[in-house]
Amino acid sequence: MKWKGDKIEFSVYGTSHAAEIGVSATGIPASMPDKEALARFMDRRRAKGESYSTKRFEADLPEITVEKDAFRAVIKNTNVKSGDYSDLYGIPRPSHADYAAYLMDGRLDFTGGGEFSGRLTAPLCVLGFAAKQLLKEKGITVSAWVSAIGKIKGASYRTGLTQEMLSCGEKGEWAPSAKEDMLCEIERAAAEKDSVGGRIECAVLGLPGGMGGGAFGSLEGKIASLLYLIPAIKGVEFGAGFALAETYGSLANDPLCLKDGKVVLGKNDAGGINGGLTNGAPVTLAVAVRPTPSIGKKQHSVDLVKKEEREIEIKGRHDACIVPRAVPVIEAAAAIAVLDAILEEER
Repeated sequence: MKWKGDKIEFSVYGTSHAAEIGVSATGIPASMPDKEALARFMDRRRAKGESYSTKRFEADLPEITVEKDAFRAVIKNTNVKSGDYSDLYGIPRPSHADYAAYLMDGRLDFTGGGEFSGRLTAPLCVLGFAAKQLLKEKGITVSAWVSAIGKIKGASYRTGLTQEMLSCGEKGEWAPSAKEDMLCEIERAAAEKDSVGGRIECAVLGLPGGMGGGAFGSLEGKIASLLYLIPAIKGVEFGAGFALAETYGSLANDPLCLKDGKVVLGKNDAGGINGGLTNGAPVTLAVAVRPTPSIGKKQHSVDLVKKEEREIEIKGRHDACIVPRAVPVIEAAAAIAVLDAILEEER
């Protein structure tokens, strides 16, 4: 996993079943993250014994080195069970990167997803927390929350940002609306050895207007490019996003108004960005998180060694829904992209 912005460049290394995973970055101002706050942030991504989550428990306590504009974090993998995949040698799991990786380099060992595993979002979260910490010093906050699980919809910025949404990170990953129904939907999928996806929304507050740029300098493009590094993200939208395709310009446009002598937007369907530039309103975005491909139900695949079709049942430790654990990952990715844009503005 590699990303190069205007100022920040980073690389995430390792595999899900390697001895360690980590991240190396340059271009980020030297700042050692608050240890206790980082631990709380990382705990949001960890599986913690929920009935629908993986039974792989990792401490995810990073060893961090900061030198000038270089940042490095290492996380040890301490709970690896590669034997769970012994029956799947040469048999790609549907909708994983297994078959695409085979086409790339001929690999037949698909243990744990390798470098395509969601496990590698742990070091991304370490770097993202450092970015969030630096943004907070500038009065900029990044907050995300679960807004839907399957067809069960909860709180959304589309009906107006609330403090409950913006404080989800400190109080849990769920906006209060429909939480119990969402949990029931996840439990239902888990009971059927299936999985379910969902929607995560995110808001960035405190950004000045006029930041970003057209074409390749677009802030939307920068944020989206990082969000798509996260496994399972299959859609990104800003503001009203895809809903704008179903309406008219007269309804989609955000009117300009005066309030106490200042120009404000009557609504924010553009998600705080016009032409790749911030317009002073909160930047709002949402991602679609696909259902976890690793499920216990029988699925159709092909044995690439024996050249025959196979029915497989994936065993091991997997989440019935990764959406709640992905919330801090979305915050991390958005924070890195926004910090990169801020540093470019300040140069």
